[in-house]
Amino acid sequence: MHKRPKRKLIIQISVILGVIILPLLYSYFYLGAFWDPYSTLNTLPVAVVNNDKGTVIHDTKRNLGEEMWNELNKDKTLKFIKTDETDATNGTKNNKYYAMIVVPSDFSANIASSSQQNKQTASILFSANEKRNFLASQILSKATLQIEEKLRGNVNKEITANLSDELRETPAKLTELHDGMAQLHDGSSKLEDGAEKVKTGSGKLSQGTADLLQGTNEFSSKFNTYKNGITDAKTGIGSLSTGADSLDNGIDTLLMGATALESSTKSLTELQAGAKTLSDNASFFNANMTTYTTGVSALIDNATQTQSFLTAYVAANPSLMEDPKFAGFITKMSDPALQNNIKALSEATETLKDASSKISGGLSQLSGSTQSLPQLQAAIGQIKQGLIQAKTGSSQLSDGAGKLNTGMTAISQATEQLSKGSQDIKNGAAAANNGATSLKNGTSDLAAGAKVLKDGFKDANDGVASSIITAKEKLKNLDGLDSYAGEPVAIKTESINPVPNYGTAFSPYFLSLSLWVGAIIIFVGIFLDSDNKFRVLSKNAENKVLRTFLYLLIGFVQAIVLAIVLKLCLGLRVNNPWLFLLSCCLVSAVFISIVQFFMVFLQDAGKFLSLLLLILQLTSCGGTFPMETVPKFFNVLYPFMPMTYSVNLFKEAISGSDSSAVLSNVLILSAILLVFTAITIVMAKLRSNKAGTVSLIAIPES
Repeated sequence: MHKRPKRKLIIQISVILGVIILPLLYSYFYLGAFWDPYSTLNTLPVAVVNNDKGTVIHDTKRNLGEEMWNELNKDKTLKFIKTDETDATNGTKNNKYYAMIVVPSDFSANIASSSQQNKQTASILFSANEKRNFLASQILSKATLQIEEKLRGNVNKEITANLSDELRETPAKLTELHDGMAQLHDGSSKLEDGAEKVKTGSGKLSQGTADLLQGTNEFSSKFNTYKNGITDAKTGIGSLSTGADSLDNGIDTLLMGATALESSTKSLTELQAGAKTLSDNASFFNANMTTYTTGVSALIDNATQTQSFLTAYVAANPSLMEDPKFAGFITKMSDPALQNNIKALSEATETLKDASSKISGGLSQLSGSTQSLPQLQAAIGQIKQGLIQAKTGSSQLSDGAGKLNTGMTAISQATEQLSKGSQDIKNGAAAANNGATSLKNGTSDLAAGAKVLKDGFKDANDGVASSIITAKEKLKNLDGLDSYAGEPVAIKTESINPVPNYGTAFSPYFLSLSLWVGAIIIFVGIFLDSDNKFRVLSKNAENKVLRTFLYLLIGFVQAIVLAIVLKLCLGLRVNNPWLFLLSCCLVSAVFISIVQFFMVFLQDAGKFLSLLLLILQLTSCGGTFPMETVPKFFNVLYPFMPMTYSVNLFKEAISGSDSSAVLSNVLILSAILLVFTAITIVMAKLRSNKAGTVSLIAIPES
């Protein structure tokens, strides 16, 4: 008899514990499984394939794909496994790996192209097997995004470092430019000095060409006079040659006459007449000879003066000898043969002059001595000898005159050529003077330009020097730029109402869900128990009001145990432990009041409504995804769902601190609790009264 009540008690306690523990297990295991999935990502196998061939970056062989693998291997964010592309592809398809990362062969080359004109974007292939586990693929995508950001930072750091190194070479190149500009400045200074010298020299040249032009004009004027004298001399020499021939013929005649006279001295009359005629002819000859010798002497003097003038002029202007025609003329004028001819002509002239004097004297004596035969014969002999000498001199004179005439012809031709050459010299001197004037003006411009160039080079050199100083100062800003470019923006996370992990984030949702399920389990396990193990809690309980509050009490116990287990066993961190405990009790009481109403008074429909309301609240309470991301239907339901306010209240108790939000949610939940509890009590009373009336009516009948 005693064993049966004890066994019943054990069963009752087991049922109570079961309805309390089942919701606890639901929350504990579900939240425990997803408490912090990101802390165990290093157990997810991900294949890494490095096909990068590498490239030369700044004279160094680099394989950025291999460097990335080393970083991943050190990072240990995921369980990275290095393999080949075939194994990675097959393994990802066949559930060996959750995903694979493939680095292409041109990865390093594309990154290195950042310093070239033809830039290529480096890419990495990430493939996840979403069929195997979609959430895992999403988690891996997030982790890969972090890897991508880190890799992008490393690439930015590498690119910036390369660019910074190239920019740091700028001052050295500017220094080379500065040195070159300094050399150009020195060269421009020398150019300016040289231009000044050229300017001075061109001034002298201009003055010299002006003097040359004036001298050539004077030479041309005097040369015209000389040319006219040469023409007159040629004419006189022609006459001289003709006269010499006539003289030679006359001497022949005189010689013949003297011979005849000598042979005819017997005839005095004839002798006197012949002597008179001979004396007259001799006087005429002597007069002509005097004129002739005077002309020849003047001609020789003119030739000598001309030769002296030309010699002095050539000595003063040696550049005239550069003209071949003039040089030829001077050579002919200096020909010793010509000098010898002139000398021979002079000597022959003296001889003729002496002979003429002797002939004239002899004939005078002959004319005065015709009475004296011996004297006459002597005179005739003397005349004959004089005529013989005159014949010799006249022959020499005739030959010399011929040669002189030939020479004067050559001189005349050379003079014509010299005249043309002097005209060319005159024209050349004029052109040289004009060119020298232009050169003088040009050198003045050159000197001015050289000064401007020098000043310009100085300004440019000063500007480059200033740029070098500025560049060096500005390049100091590049210090640490590569590190800065690797992470130019540091996102400082300051969480408002921080949540440490997934478990904490989903706790409000699963607490609400667990307490609702717990309420259903309580009424399914106790209220709907066909054995009526707990009569006070069963359908047939006599005190319906007491039963209502007893269920609320079981809910409180269930809530307290749930709160303690989550806090101590899962390590749930809450901002306000007492508020959290009270929230659990309040929410449990609210859900029990609702489910109790459905189960007690709506019976089978109540079971359906309890489950339906649970299903609707799963997506319309805002416990998982933001309400803005769910369909409009659930947003319409959102403000009418009890779990909406339980989730919000748990969020404030666990992670928040907004007292107004706590008060608002508590008031709403309390109102729901009061309403459903009041309805339950009122309807229980009504049922009790109705049942009592029925009993009273039924007693008399029995």
